[in-house]
Amino acid sequence: HKAHALAVQGRPSQPATEKSVLLTESSHRWCALQRAFQATLLTTVTTVALTVVQPPPAFTSSSNYRSYPPAAYALEQCRPNARNCIRTTWTSPQSMTKEEAAEDIRQVLNSYPQKGQSGVDCNGWSLVEDNLLMQQETDGEGDRAGKTSTARFEYRSCVGPAAVSINLAQPFIDDVKLELDQSLQSKAVEVQVKSSSRMGSSDFFVNKKRIEYLGNRLRQSGWIVPDIRYGSSVR
Repeated sequence: HKAHALAVQGRPSQPATEKSVLLTESSHRWCALQRAFQATLLTTVTTVALTVVQPPPAFTSSSNYRSYPPAAYALEQCRPNARNCIRTTWTSPQSMTKEEAAEDIRQVLNSYPQKGQSGVDCNGWSLVEDNLLMQQETDGEGDRAGKTSTARFEYRSCVGPAAVSINLAQPFIDDVKLELDQSLQSKAVEVQVKSSSRMGSSDFFVNKKRIEYLGNRLRQSGWIVPDIRYGSSVR
């Protein structure tokens, strides 16, 4: 009996079956995936908690935004049949200087509500780039060699069913670009305007409502503002 007990105690363990090895490997992989998911979730929650959204400062000539090297004829056209892009021109009174026109534009843009209007732009707007009063270059014959007076804004949409279903419940972003130019033939200042959506093929008239709001404010100061229509409609 004693010899039998010693033999049992010293008996080597049975080799693991292939099924038990696979179960062990799957368990280890599942634990690793759980740990990776928990780490990612913790990082995301921490980032969101530390993010503080500050209201944008007013659009002024001393704005502390970075200025980018301007490109000649910076405002491209919309597609002819676009339903999410507007391209138009605002023309100042002839007695107005370029500096006065820029100030009018700033006042109108700053008047746009951060909570939006007419059911659009509920999540506010931000100034991205301000080169409005940079001097325009001319060639040797006095013709325009490049337009350098530009500004760019971002407008954030309301969060409706479309944003929930295709944009993870985040606002859509629209871009408004301005290019200010004093004509060499007349004293009037022209502001080229483009308002366009980054996503989608239709904007549910968001760009139209935005540009109409701004244009109506300029009309009150004597500016010439054409009726708004979608697609390219400049000159």
